Amino acid sequence: MGLLLVSTQPFYAQESSGFEKIADVSPDGKFGLRISCSSEPADSNNIDPDLITAVELVSLPSKSSVIKGVQNYSGSVPDLIWSKDANWLAYSLSSGPRVTDTYVYHRSGDDFVRLPTDDLHVDVKGDVRNEYVKAIRWVKPGVLSLKQFDIFRGGSGDATYQFTAKFEDKTGKLQITSKKKIPSKE
Repeated sequence: MGLLLVSTQPFYAQESSGFEKIADVSPDGKFGLRISCSSEPADSNNIDPDLITAVELVSLPSKSSVIKGVQNYSGSVPDLIWSKDANWLAYSLSSGPRVTDTYVYHRSGDDFVRLPTDDLHVDVKGDVRNEYVKAIRWVKPGVLSLKQFDIFRGGSGDATYQFTAKFEDKTGKLQITSKKKIPSKE
């Protein structure tokens, strides 16, 4: 006599989130950064990147995903920079050990449109080895203040710049409107 067992449960289990935190809520309270972890961290204000399973921008209170994959290559979570009107969002991510990129989004209804930021840096003289561009704050809607730190090849030093970028509301086109070199502290 043969016995056949049929399981209605899959043999694999999707990793469920053991802890969830909403951070960096937009000024209008409609969006926030959901940080999902495999287990509860020892300090919810300083989460170990090894515990993080997902980071995404969600609408509130429904928590439906708006932007996925908002985390550094190392797994850490960036700080979101919101404009006062909550229609502009920027954050900086390390995309590798020698580069930090800044991402900019403009709100269109309940969605966010990512703007092209390939040119979101200032041109400098010298052979740049490492470049780190970080969003600082929104000066006003569509106008972002940033800081850029460059390390040059061959031990020829480094340079820091503070600059302002303006994004056109309709087209999203980017224009660097000011640039200032910050003296190094030697």
